[in-house]
Order: sequence, then structure tokens, then C-alpha cells
Amino acid sequence: MQYLKKNQQGMSITTWIMLIAIALFLVLLGVRMVPSYMEYYSMAKIMESIKDDPQYRKAPPKQLRKIFNRRVNINAIYDFDQKYLKIDRSKGKTSMILDYEIRKPVAGNVSVLMHFHKEVDWK
Repeated sequence: MQYLKKNQQGMSITTWIMLIAIALFLVLLGVRMVPSYMEYYSMAKIMESIKDDPQYRKAPPKQLRKIFNRRVNINAIYDFDQKYLKIDRSKGKTSMILDYEIRKPVAGNVSVLMHFHKEVDWK
């Protein structure tokens, strides 16, 4: 009778369902988070390009903000609130500081909170 006894091999249906549920949750999380990260990287790139452009080295903060806003609109970032961009000209240098948080709903009462910070300095 030893030959009739078989050991279970592979995963059960319950394990497969759990793995699929976890994978779907991670995909949903990625769908919610990726656009926010892409917007942040676009804004960081805009800040770096303003820093690297020699014609804006001595520009006043109001003009730097206007240039930043124009480039943000060109990149189709419409949900950005301008209060999160700080421009400081002190101690002989210019600083552009981008600091904000975004909360995105994922499913039901579950949300993801993302914090973004970028600082660019030049003399």
C-alpha cells in the first residue's frame, strides 16, 4: 500500500489566490504612485535646467518663479501648487527648494503618502 501514498506537490488554489491578490495590490499601488514620481522628476529636471542656464544666474526670484511655472505648464503638470516652491536669494547664492507631499487613495480607506524634496543652489 506504500505505492498509493502521494505527497502533495506545488501550491494549493488558496496560495495562488493570495499571490494573485498581492500582485494586483502592488500593480494598483504602482499605477497610483508612478505618475506622481514622474511629475516630481520632471520638476527636478526643470530646476536643474534653470540652474544650469547662465542667463538666469542673476535673475530675481519673481522671474525664476515665472520661468519655472512656464516650464511646468509646458510639461503638462497642472496640479502643482506654487506655494511648494521656495526661492531664496541670500548669502550670495540662489536656492530653489521644492518640498511637498501628495496623498493618493489606493483602495477603500487605504492611501499612500509620498513626500518629495529637491533643493538646487547656485552662486
